[in-house]
Formats: sequence, C-alpha cells, structure tokens
Amino acid sequence: MIILDMLRAEILTCVFKRILVSSKHYSLWNDDSMRVFSVFFHPDPSISAVGGAEKRFVETLRILKRRGDVEVTIVESKPSLLWGLGVGCENHEISNPISAHKGGWLGIYVGWIVWSLKALIRCLRIVRGQNYDLVLAPNNTAPNLIPAYFVHHVSHLPLCVIVHHIDVISLFAQPSFSTVYHTYRETGFSRSASLLKTLAFRVILEVLKRCDRCITVSNSTARTLVNNGVPEERVYVTGNGVDVKYIDGFKFEGRKSYTGVFVGRISKEKGVFDLVAAWRRIVEVKDDARLLFVGSGPDIDAVRCRVVELGLERNVVVKGRCADGEMYKLMKASEVFIFPSVFEGWGLTVAEALACGLPVVCYDIPALREVFGKCRSVFLVPIRDVEKLAATVLEVLDVNRTSVLAGTSRNFVKNLSWSKVAMQDLQVLNSCCHN
Repeated sequence: MIILDMLRAEILTCVFKRILVSSKHYSLWNDDSMRVFSVFFHPDPSISAVGGAEKRFVETLRILKRRGDVEVTIVESKPSLLWGLGVGCENHEISNPISAHKGGWLGIYVGWIVWSLKALIRCLRIVRGQNYDLVLAPNNTAPNLIPAYFVHHVSHLPLCVIVHHIDVISLFAQPSFSTVYHTYRETGFSRSASLLKTLAFRVILEVLKRCDRCITVSNSTARTLVNNGVPEERVYVTGNGVDVKYIDGFKFEGRKSYTGVFVGRISKEKGVFDLVAAWRRIVEVKDDARLLFVGSGPDIDAVRCRVVELGLERNVVVKGRCADGEMYKLMKASEVFIFPSVFEGWGLTVAEALACGLPVVCYDIPALREVFGKCRSVFLVPIRDVEKLAATVLEVLDVNRTSVLAGTSRNFVKNLSWSKVAMQDLQVLNSCCHN
C-alpha cells in the first residue's frame, strides 16, 4: 500500500512537473509576509462537531493575519469555517459530492477520498504560477495530509503538518498493523471501518516521516511520532490555547440544569457509549441525575437508540450541535464535565470546560495526563473502566466539592494563550522555509 502511494506520487510528478516548472512565477502579496498554501479539510458540521484541530487553525490564523505575518491561500471544504470571521484569506471552497449521511462510517470515508481527489486537482491548478513559501496541513487526517503532500512532492515546496494526535494508546510502542486494527475493533468500529482506519494510520505515518516539519500540540504526541520513525529534529511542540475572556462573555445565572455534560464529536472513540453505560449506574444511585450530550457525529443516532434501550430517556438528553455561545452556557449550566475519550492529542474541550469552572472526569490517556494531570479539578480514570467512571463522577458531584473546584479549574487555564501558540507556530514555519 505504501509503495503504491509512492509510485502514484512519482506518476503525478511526471504529469504535473512540466506545468509547474514552466509556469511564470509571480507574487500578489506583500513581500514581507510569508506566503502559505494550505489544505483545510473539516467534516460537515452536521456530520461531525467542529473539533480542536479546526478551532486551533482558525484562532492562530486570525492572529497571524492580524499581525501581517502571513498571507494564506486555502483550499477548504464546504461549508467554510472561515467565512465571516474577517480572516482575509484567499479561500477556495470544495464541496463533497457524496452524502456522508448514508452508508455510515464507510460512506464517510468514501466521501473523504472523493473530496481529497477533488482538492488535489484544485490545489495543483492554484499552485501553478504562484510563488508560495511552503505548504501547510493544519491537521494530520488523511484528507488534509494527502493533498498537501502531493502538492509538496510535485512543487518541491517545504511541507509543515500540525499533528494533533496519533491513534495509539501507548507512547512507546511501534504498533503493528494487527495491533492498530484490534485497537480500533476494541473501540467499537466494524471490521471494514477498522481496516480502513488502520490503512490510513500506516499511510499517515509514512507521509509524516517525509515532512519537513511536524508541529505537535503535546509532548506525548511528539514522543509517539519520534518512536514511530519521524526524525526528532523535525518535530516541534507548540501546544494549544483557550480564550478565557471570550468564554467569560457568555454568562449563566441560576440553578444548574444538568448533572453532567459531554461536548464533542459523538463518535465511538470519544467514549460516548461508555458514558451512557456509566450513566445508567449513576442513575441507580442518583435517580434525578441528568446527562447532556452536545455535539454532532456519525454515532449520534446510535447513542439515542442506546439511551432508549437502557430506559434513560428521562435522564439523558442528546441535543446535537449548537453555536459556541449556547454551548458555553450549557456547560456552565452543568455540574461536571465528563470526557471518556480514548484518543486525544491535547484535549481542547477539557480546557474549555475548565474555563467554564467545571470539574472534569476523563480517561487516563497520555495527552490528558500530560496537559491536565496536575490540575486538582481533573480526575483521571482507567481507560474503559465504566464502573470507575461512574464512581468517580458520583464522588465529584459532592455539592461542597464542586463549588470549591470551580476556582481551581479556572485558575489552571487562565494563562493558556492563543497568541503565544501562534508566535511559536510562526517560528516553526519560518524555520521550515529557511531550511
């Protein structure tokens, strides 16, 4: 599979190199700004909630554009996340002709493949005749990474990838194909979905080994890359931020409406089915406990069915996606944030929950332990231990304790700055160009 991918790259080089090399290069931008070409794929919000990777790209891009440090041309999936934000980029939107609403996970993956092919064709047309300094992939998912890699390969521009997480539970292992496949199966994916995700995992790692720079959001993700063959000198850690002032602008006053809240993609790897199972145990002890799911995702209908199967209609609300303002108000209207995700690179939604003054119960995975392990209002639970998850939530729900933990949560994240992250990213991008 990897060899075939490399052969395809060589074929594309032969086809497009003459076009690119013979084209007259010219600049439409300020000579003092770095000229960046970026592929920005994000799933339709109706299919999957906007995640940390997308929020990070938008926040850092807005800061760098405001400072005049970069000029960016973006090939983006529809509907645009940048429209109306005043970012001021040259934006090319590409729709996905295949509806991901049908066919489950397989339909989603087929749609991503089709979008990647459309994006690649558009990217090569745009890059032709332009004088860019580098190619940036703001996420290491295949639809972001593969088109960006081929543009890099054909145009010989340096490639920088922002790596948010790699789907391994152990930092130090070099997982075999079988190990990765069984990890996905244990998470709840079907055989076909697990096979596709495993193939994508291997291809992504091989591409990352060939990148000029990898920006990671945590040391645990950086160690995972290095332990799986990415040269250490190409890996940089710049972290994540959270806009506490912005979150503070959404006020909530009154009595808490929900006992627990989950915010994120409604998907197996986020532990949503574990959370429903744990809530059944919580209701046995606290029969008026109410859980709120906020977000969209491929498993949202399956979660609703599971809630009905367990007779939890009175205790669990699956709201779906909503605007940021409403989301933060709903978080503040809850007593505890629960996040049993299996794969994370940093945990931006955990930081947002802390900014809302909530204690957090989450699975003890490397990135969350690294970033939030020293926060006294974050409680780590062994992975897939549903009984311990339920017991920890009940323990945290002590009225006196949650009120004390609110200040601890907010103090922990108050110094996390998007501006600092953006400046560190800029340093890496500059080194990528000069290299």
